[in-house]
Amino acid sequence: MKKFFSIFFFSLIVAVAMNGLDMAYHLATSWVVHFGYVLVKLTVIFLSIFLVSKFIGIGKEEGIFVSILGPFMFWLYYVAANPTLNRAVFKIDEQFWFMFLHILFLLIAYFSSYYILKHKKDWMKKTSFVVLFSFSAIAFNALYFMIIWSLNGIDEETAASLFTFSMIPLPFISYALVSVLHSYKKKIFNPLVSGITASLIVLLFSRNIFDAMAVFIIANLVFYLIYHYDLKNNVINLFSRKGWIILAAVTGLIGSFYHFVPRKTIKEISEFLIFNTTVLSYRIRQNDLVMFSTILLIISLVSLYKVYKLSIVSKKK
Repeated sequence: MKKFFSIFFFSLIVAVAMNGLDMAYHLATSWVVHFGYVLVKLTVIFLSIFLVSKFIGIGKEEGIFVSILGPFMFWLYYVAANPTLNRAVFKIDEQFWFMFLHILFLLIAYFSSYYILKHKKDWMKKTSFVVLFSFSAIAFNALYFMIIWSLNGIDEETAASLFTFSMIPLPFISYALVSVLHSYKKKIFNPLVSGITASLIVLLFSRNIFDAMAVFIIANLVFYLIYHYDLKNNVINLFSRKGWIILAAVTGLIGSFYHFVPRKTIKEISEFLIFNTTVLSYRIRQNDLVMFSTILLIISLVSLYKVYKLSIVSKKK
Protein backbone atom coordinates (compact mmCIF):
# COMPACT_ATOMS: atom_id res chain seq x y z
CA MET A 1 0.00 0.00 0.00
CA LYS A 2 2.90 2.35 0.79
CA LYS A 3 4.34 1.76 -2.70
CA PHE A 4 0.93 2.52 -4.25
CA PHE A 5 0.65 5.86 -2.45
CA SER A 6 4.22 6.78 -3.34
CA ILE A 7 3.42 6.41 -7.05
CA PHE A 8 0.00 8.02 -6.53
CA PHE A 9 1.52 11.10 -4.87
CA PHE A 10 4.23 11.37 -7.54
CA SER A 11 1.63 11.22 -10.34
CA LEU A 12 -0.67 13.67 -8.57
CA ILE A 13 1.99 16.28 -7.83
CA VAL A 14 3.28 16.16 -11.41
CA ALA A 15 -0.23 16.50 -12.87
CA VAL A 16 -1.13 19.34 -10.49
CA ALA A 17 2.13 21.23 -11.14
CA MET A 18 1.60 20.90 -14.89
CA ASN A 19 -1.88 22.36 -14.50
CA GLY A 20 -0.48 25.14 -12.32
CA LEU A 21 1.97 26.12 -15.05
CA ASP A 22 -0.81 25.93 -17.62
CA MET A 23 -3.24 28.03 -15.57
CA ALA A 24 -0.61 30.70 -14.95
CA TYR A 25 -0.05 30.92 -18.71
CA HIS A 26 -3.81 31.02 -19.35
CA LEU A 27 -4.38 33.90 -16.98
CA ALA A 28 -1.31 35.83 -18.14
CA THR A 29 -2.46 35.64 -21.77
CA SER A 30 -6.23 36.12 -21.16
CA TRP A 31 -7.31 32.54 -21.89
CA VAL A 32 -10.14 31.34 -19.67
CA VAL A 33 -9.60 28.90 -16.80
CA HIS A 34 -12.70 26.74 -16.44
CA PHE A 35 -13.20 24.19 -13.63
CA GLY A 36 -14.71 21.40 -15.76
CA TYR A 37 -12.07 21.83 -18.43
CA VAL A 38 -9.23 21.77 -15.89
CA LEU A 39 -10.75 18.68 -14.25
CA VAL A 40 -10.73 16.76 -17.55
CA LYS A 41 -7.14 17.83 -18.24
CA LEU A 42 -6.04 16.85 -14.74
CA THR A 43 -7.75 13.44 -15.03
CA VAL A 44 -6.20 12.54 -18.39
CA ILE A 45 -2.73 13.77 -17.42
CA PHE A 46 -2.83 12.06 -14.02
CA LEU A 47 -3.93 8.69 -15.44
CA SER A 48 -1.22 8.83 -18.09
CA ILE A 49 1.48 9.49 -15.47
CA PHE A 50 0.12 6.95 -12.98
CA LEU A 51 -0.20 4.06 -15.45
CA VAL A 52 3.29 4.61 -16.86
CA SER A 53 4.80 4.95 -13.37
CA LYS A 54 2.97 1.90 -12.02
CA PHE A 55 3.51 -0.55 -14.86
CA ILE A 56 6.70 0.72 -16.54
CA GLY A 57 8.56 2.89 -14.05
CA ILE A 58 9.78 6.39 -13.27
CA GLY A 59 12.75 7.70 -15.25
CA LYS A 60 13.97 10.08 -17.90
CA GLU A 61 12.73 8.05 -20.87
CA GLU A 62 9.39 7.45 -19.15
CA GLY A 63 9.13 11.18 -18.44
CA ILE A 64 9.54 12.07 -22.11
CA PHE A 65 7.05 9.39 -23.16
CA VAL A 66 4.35 10.44 -20.70
CA SER A 67 4.90 14.15 -21.45
CA ILE A 68 3.87 13.43 -25.03
CA LEU A 69 1.20 10.83 -24.23
CA GLY A 70 -0.80 12.90 -21.71
CA PRO A 71 -1.19 16.12 -23.75
CA PHE A 72 -1.86 14.14 -26.94
CA MET A 73 -4.66 12.15 -25.30
CA PHE A 74 -6.12 15.35 -23.81
CA TRP A 75 -6.14 16.98 -27.25
CA LEU A 76 -7.67 13.83 -28.75
CA TYR A 77 -10.46 13.90 -26.15
CA TYR A 78 -11.46 17.44 -27.09
CA VAL A 79 -11.39 16.63 -30.81
CA ALA A 80 -13.96 13.87 -30.22
CA ALA A 81 -16.01 15.46 -27.40
CA ASN A 82 -19.09 17.59 -27.94
CA PRO A 83 -18.55 21.30 -27.08
CA THR A 84 -20.28 22.14 -23.80
CA LEU A 85 -19.13 25.75 -23.36
CA ASN A 86 -20.04 29.01 -25.01
CA ARG A 87 -16.93 29.67 -27.11
CA ALA A 88 -17.78 33.38 -27.30
CA VAL A 89 -17.11 33.55 -23.55
CA PHE A 90 -14.83 30.60 -22.88
CA LYS A 91 -11.64 31.02 -24.87
CA ILE A 92 -9.84 27.77 -24.04
CA ASP A 93 -6.81 25.85 -25.27
CA GLU A 94 -8.26 23.18 -27.53
CA GLN A 95 -6.26 24.29 -30.58
CA PHE A 96 -3.64 21.83 -31.82
CA TRP A 97 -0.64 24.08 -31.07
CA PHE A 98 -1.53 24.12 -27.38
CA MET A 99 -0.59 20.44 -27.23
CA PHE A 100 3.07 21.39 -27.62
CA LEU A 101 2.77 23.94 -24.82
CA HIS A 102 1.22 21.26 -22.60
CA ILE A 103 4.09 18.91 -23.48
CA LEU A 104 6.56 21.59 -22.35
CA PHE A 105 4.70 22.20 -19.08
CA LEU A 106 4.47 18.49 -18.35
CA LEU A 107 8.18 18.02 -19.04
CA ILE A 108 8.96 20.81 -16.56
CA ALA A 109 6.64 19.34 -13.91
CA TYR A 110 7.83 15.75 -14.38
CA PHE A 111 11.54 16.51 -14.32
CA SER A 112 11.16 18.93 -11.41
CA SER A 113 9.64 16.03 -9.45
CA TYR A 114 12.35 13.69 -10.69
CA TYR A 115 15.34 15.97 -10.07
CA ILE A 116 14.36 16.77 -6.48
CA LEU A 117 15.50 13.25 -5.59
CA LYS A 118 17.77 12.28 -8.49
CA HIS A 119 19.88 15.22 -9.59
CA LYS A 120 23.42 15.34 -8.21
CA LYS A 121 23.71 19.14 -8.13
CA ASP A 122 22.20 20.84 -5.08
CA TRP A 123 21.16 24.01 -6.94
CA MET A 124 19.18 21.92 -9.42
CA LYS A 125 17.39 20.08 -6.61
CA LYS A 126 16.49 23.39 -4.96
CA THR A 127 15.31 24.96 -8.23
CA SER A 128 13.20 21.88 -8.97
CA PHE A 129 11.64 22.05 -5.51
CA VAL A 130 10.74 25.75 -5.87
CA VAL A 131 9.15 25.17 -9.29
CA LEU A 132 7.24 22.06 -8.19
CA PHE A 133 6.06 23.53 -4.90
CA SER A 134 5.07 26.98 -6.24
CA PHE A 135 3.07 25.82 -9.25
CA SER A 136 1.44 22.88 -7.46
CA ALA A 137 0.33 25.22 -4.68
CA ILE A 138 -1.00 27.84 -7.11
CA ALA A 139 -3.03 25.13 -8.87
CA PHE A 140 -4.62 24.08 -5.57
CA ASN A 141 -5.18 27.78 -4.81
CA ALA A 142 -7.08 28.17 -8.09
CA LEU A 143 -9.16 25.13 -7.17
CA TYR A 144 -9.97 26.79 -3.83
CA PHE A 145 -11.33 29.91 -5.57
CA MET A 146 -13.38 27.81 -8.01
CA ILE A 147 -14.97 25.80 -5.19
CA ILE A 148 -15.77 28.92 -3.16
CA TRP A 149 -17.48 30.56 -6.15
CA SER A 150 -19.40 27.38 -6.92
CA LEU A 151 -20.61 27.08 -3.31
CA ASN A 152 -21.74 30.71 -3.46
CA GLY A 153 -23.86 29.96 -6.51
CA ILE A 154 -21.78 32.00 -8.97
CA ASP A 155 -22.38 30.79 -12.53
CA GLU A 156 -19.57 29.65 -14.87
CA GLU A 157 -19.50 32.78 -17.03
CA THR A 158 -19.29 35.10 -14.03
CA ALA A 159 -16.60 32.92 -12.45
CA ALA A 160 -14.61 33.08 -15.70
CA SER A 161 -14.71 36.88 -15.63
CA LEU A 162 -13.66 36.96 -11.95
CA PHE A 163 -10.70 34.62 -12.37
CA THR A 164 -8.04 36.92 -13.82
CA PHE A 165 -4.26 37.13 -13.59
CA SER A 166 -4.55 39.70 -10.78
CA MET A 167 -5.53 36.86 -8.43
CA ILE A 168 -2.29 34.96 -8.99
CA PRO A 169 0.68 37.17 -7.93
CA LEU A 170 0.03 37.43 -4.17
CA PRO A 171 -0.41 33.70 -3.40
CA PHE A 172 2.27 32.77 -5.93
CA ILE A 173 4.83 35.11 -4.33
CA SER A 174 4.01 33.73 -0.88
CA TYR A 175 4.42 30.11 -2.08
CA ALA A 176 7.60 30.86 -4.03
CA LEU A 177 9.14 32.74 -1.10
CA VAL A 178 8.53 30.01 1.48
CA SER A 179 9.72 27.32 -0.94
CA VAL A 180 13.02 29.19 -1.35
CA LEU A 181 13.36 29.71 2.41
CA HIS A 182 12.57 26.05 3.02
CA SER A 183 15.14 24.94 0.43
CA TYR A 184 17.95 26.81 2.18
CA LYS A 185 16.83 26.72 5.83
CA LYS A 186 14.88 23.49 6.34
CA LYS A 187 15.39 23.40 10.11
CA ILE A 188 13.90 26.88 10.59
CA PHE A 189 11.34 26.90 7.78
CA ASN A 190 9.84 23.46 8.24
CA PRO A 191 6.46 22.77 6.58
CA LEU A 192 4.49 24.15 9.53
CA VAL A 193 6.49 27.40 9.81
CA SER A 194 6.53 27.80 6.02
CA GLY A 195 2.75 27.39 5.88
CA ILE A 196 2.26 29.98 8.61
CA THR A 197 4.66 32.39 6.87
CA ALA A 198 2.84 32.05 3.53
CA SER A 199 -0.55 32.58 5.16
CA LEU A 200 0.65 35.67 7.06
CA ILE A 201 1.93 37.23 3.82
CA VAL A 202 -1.47 36.71 2.18
CA LEU A 203 -3.31 37.98 5.27
CA LEU A 204 -1.13 41.10 5.44
CA PHE A 205 -1.91 42.16 1.89
CA SER A 206 -5.39 40.71 1.26
CA ARG A 207 -6.92 41.19 4.72
CA ASN A 208 -8.89 37.98 4.09
CA ILE A 209 -8.60 35.44 6.88
CA PHE A 210 -10.21 32.66 4.82
CA ASP A 211 -7.76 33.08 1.93
CA ALA A 212 -4.91 33.03 4.45
CA MET A 213 -6.21 29.82 6.04
CA ALA A 214 -6.52 28.24 2.60
CA VAL A 215 -2.89 29.15 1.82
CA PHE A 216 -1.75 27.53 5.08
CA ILE A 217 -3.63 24.29 4.34
CA ILE A 218 -2.49 24.19 0.70
CA ALA A 219 1.18 24.79 1.59
CA ASN A 220 1.16 21.91 4.07
CA LEU A 221 -0.70 19.65 1.64
CA VAL A 222 1.92 20.23 -1.06
CA PHE A 223 4.76 19.66 1.40
CA TYR A 224 3.13 16.36 2.39
CA LEU A 225 2.77 15.19 -1.23
CA ILE A 226 6.35 16.09 -2.13
CA TYR A 227 7.87 14.42 0.92
CA HIS A 228 5.85 11.22 0.61
CA TYR A 229 6.90 9.91 -2.79
CA ASP A 230 10.09 8.23 -3.94
CA LEU A 231 11.45 7.20 -7.33
CA LYS A 232 11.89 3.49 -6.69
CA ASN A 233 10.73 1.54 -9.70
CA ASN A 234 8.31 -0.80 -7.97
CA VAL A 235 6.98 -1.98 -11.31
CA ILE A 236 4.08 -4.42 -11.47
CA ASN A 237 4.20 -6.94 -14.31
CA LEU A 238 0.62 -8.10 -14.73
CA PHE A 239 1.16 -10.02 -17.96
CA SER A 240 3.75 -11.55 -20.17
CA ARG A 241 4.75 -9.76 -23.38
CA LYS A 242 1.94 -11.58 -25.21
CA GLY A 243 -0.61 -10.48 -22.61
CA TRP A 244 0.39 -6.82 -22.98
CA ILE A 245 0.05 -7.11 -26.76
CA ILE A 246 -3.48 -8.50 -26.41
CA LEU A 247 -4.42 -5.77 -23.92
CA ALA A 248 -3.02 -3.09 -26.25
CA ALA A 249 -4.97 -4.50 -29.22
CA VAL A 250 -8.31 -4.84 -27.41
CA THR A 251 -8.25 -1.46 -25.66
CA GLY A 252 -6.88 0.22 -28.79
CA LEU A 253 -9.64 -1.13 -31.03
CA ILE A 254 -12.48 -0.23 -28.64
CA GLY A 255 -11.03 3.17 -27.76
CA SER A 256 -10.27 4.09 -31.36
CA PHE A 257 -13.77 3.20 -32.50
CA TYR A 258 -15.44 5.87 -30.39
CA HIS A 259 -12.80 8.45 -31.30
CA PHE A 260 -12.67 8.06 -35.04
CA VAL A 261 -16.16 7.11 -36.22
CA PRO A 262 -18.48 10.00 -37.27
CA ARG A 263 -20.15 11.92 -34.42
CA LYS A 264 -23.57 11.10 -35.76
CA THR A 265 -22.84 7.39 -35.48
CA ILE A 266 -21.55 7.84 -31.93
CA LYS A 267 -24.70 9.74 -31.01
CA GLU A 268 -26.90 6.98 -32.42
CA ILE A 269 -24.93 4.30 -30.57
CA SER A 270 -25.05 6.34 -27.38
CA GLU A 271 -28.81 6.67 -27.57
CA PHE A 272 -29.19 2.98 -28.39
CA LEU A 273 -27.13 1.91 -25.39
CA ILE A 274 -27.59 3.09 -21.80
CA PHE A 275 -25.89 6.40 -22.48
CA ASN A 276 -27.86 9.63 -22.23
CA THR A 277 -29.88 8.00 -19.44
CA THR A 278 -29.93 8.79 -15.73
CA VAL A 279 -28.14 6.44 -13.37
CA LEU A 280 -28.06 7.21 -9.63
CA SER A 281 -29.15 10.81 -10.30
CA TYR A 282 -26.33 11.32 -12.82
CA ARG A 283 -27.13 11.78 -16.49
CA ILE A 284 -24.60 9.83 -18.56
CA ARG A 285 -23.57 11.97 -21.52
CA GLN A 286 -21.91 11.27 -24.82
CA ASN A 287 -18.74 12.94 -23.56
CA ASP A 288 -18.55 10.36 -20.76
CA LEU A 289 -18.31 7.71 -23.45
CA VAL A 290 -15.55 9.70 -25.15
CA MET A 291 -13.67 9.98 -21.84
CA PHE A 292 -13.98 6.22 -21.32
CA SER A 293 -12.60 5.57 -24.80
CA THR A 294 -9.76 8.05 -24.11
CA ILE A 295 -8.81 6.07 -21.01
CA LEU A 296 -8.83 2.87 -23.08
CA LEU A 297 -6.48 4.49 -25.60
CA ILE A 298 -4.15 5.56 -22.80
CA ILE A 299 -4.08 1.95 -21.56
CA SER A 300 -3.42 0.75 -25.12
CA LEU A 301 -0.47 3.09 -25.70
CA VAL A 302 1.00 2.37 -22.25
CA SER A 303 0.69 -1.37 -23.02
CA LEU A 304 2.54 -0.92 -26.31
CA TYR A 305 5.28 0.98 -24.50
CA LYS A 306 5.44 -1.87 -21.97
CA VAL A 307 5.89 -4.35 -24.83
CA TYR A 308 8.76 -2.21 -26.13
CA LYS A 309 10.42 -2.14 -22.69
CA LEU A 310 10.02 -5.91 -22.27
CA SER A 311 11.56 -6.45 -25.71
CA ILE A 312 14.64 -4.48 -24.67
CA VAL A 313 14.96 -6.53 -21.48
CA SER A 314 14.66 -9.82 -23.40
CA LYS A 315 17.35 -8.73 -25.89
CA LYS A 316 19.77 -7.94 -23.08
CA LYS A 317 19.28 -11.43 -21.69
